[in-house]
Amino acid sequence: MKSSLQPATLSERAYSLIEVLAASGIIVIALGAAVSLGIATVSQEESGNRIARGLSIQENAARLFRLGLSSEEIIRLIPSDPCVEELSISTPYSVMVGSVSVTASDIDLTVITNPSKVRWISGVSDNNKMEGDARRALPRLTVYRPYTRTGN
Repeated sequence: MKSSLQPATLSERAYSLIEVLAASGIIVIALGAAVSLGIATVSQEESGNRIARGLSIQENAARLFRLGLSSEEIIRLIPSDPCVEELSISTPYSVMVGSVSVTASDIDLTVITNPSKVRWISGVSDNNKMEGDARRALPRLTVYRPYTRTGN
């Protein structure tokens, strides 16, 4: 009695080299996309954290101004932070709000969003072109405080 099952030929039993290469190519492309997405996500998160720290420092400077400290005292009291490039507080000026006179000051802060401050263009470090790319000026914060009894 003859068996109806015939042995499979070599081409029917194994994957061809083309199929293996195509599958490998798809896997490499997927891994590259996943790594790229991961790097972009980490970079965005770090940039967001630096901006949040900058906003916190700007708000703390505003609180100190409302307490009556001078601009020089505020800048000395605020601890240095590697994400802050520049903190500037304008000289206080007088503003009329209705019939009340108050003192106002503007607080400007620039944050370094790229911690390395270096950009690579075609494999070469280009430090000079990072002027605007790695920095972000936060919106100006205008702070008001009423005159105290001593007139300050």
